[in-house]
Amino acid sequence: MSTFLPRRLLRMAVTLWVIVTCVFMATRLTGNPIDYLMPEGLDAEGRAAMIAYWGLDRDPFDQYILFWRSLVQGEFGLGLMERRPVTVIFGERMGRSLALLALTMTATIAIGVPLGVLTAVWRERRLGSWVLFAAFLGYAIPNFVLAILLILLFSFALHWLPSAGATTAWHYIMPTATLAAYFVAALVRYTRNAMLDVLGQDYMRTAHAKGLSPMVVLVRHGLRNALIPVVTVLGLQVATLVSGAVVIETVFAWNGVGDLLVGATLRRDYPVLQFGVLVVAGAVIVVNVLVDVAYAAIDPRVRLA
Repeated sequence: MSTFLPRRLLRMAVTLWVIVTCVFMATRLTGNPIDYLMPEGLDAEGRAAMIAYWGLDRDPFDQYILFWRSLVQGEFGLGLMERRPVTVIFGERMGRSLALLALTMTATIAIGVPLGVLTAVWRERRLGSWVLFAAFLGYAIPNFVLAILLILLFSFALHWLPSAGATTAWHYIMPTATLAAYFVAALVRYTRNAMLDVLGQDYMRTAHAKGLSPMVVLVRHGLRNALIPVVTVLGLQVATLVSGAVVIETVFAWNGVGDLLVGATLRRDYPVLQFGVLVVAGAVIVVNVLVDVAYAAIDPRVRLA
């Protein structure tokens, strides 16, 4: 473990550097934000003055050095559109996005893992086949299509749930269900396959022969040994969840980080976009490191290796 964590942290730092560098270069290849910030009647002299004011007239390498220097100093810049610190802009929206992601992951684990175990145990029953069919259906439907269907059904047809906003608990139901549907379906499939590999092992038959209850055998000896592929899927789902949340927040007018990033991309708001990608990439990388650490905690063979 003394060499395990330093290697993972080094990989995390290198990955983050590559991502931030690519974002810095890509944002400047998409166009000049002055064309979106200033009115159409701006003359050439005024346009040049605004470009100089924002530092966009400098050499790209100088901009890159200044960018990293500001990151090290904890200065992430001002949003070009709102003229406020990007940390303040993100702070106003981060709570809604984190709440949506937390609810989605909680629902995914609480529903996906038990259903995956049950479909493995009920593999020869009709109920297990129906659950697996529902999982394949949820895996195949795109989340934005499901979101629109839920809005048409529960908002416009039945008038049960609000279609936009994030002010009450009722606003969380459809976005959470839309995001969780895909991830529950994937987790059910992976958990089922992992449990099927475990159920036929000799130590499972030995545990039954000792007289342990079926639930103890299933959870303590079965599920624990099947957790590594399940944890892997959960780690990968975090990255997919963040990208999926961008679409869902736009559909439901969630006014979160995803909606903010979409607007910053369309308006060429460099500071907001760069900081947003930095936050998202950092979160995904940290989760992957935690998954690696979880491997070592779950399986002693990984820890010893």
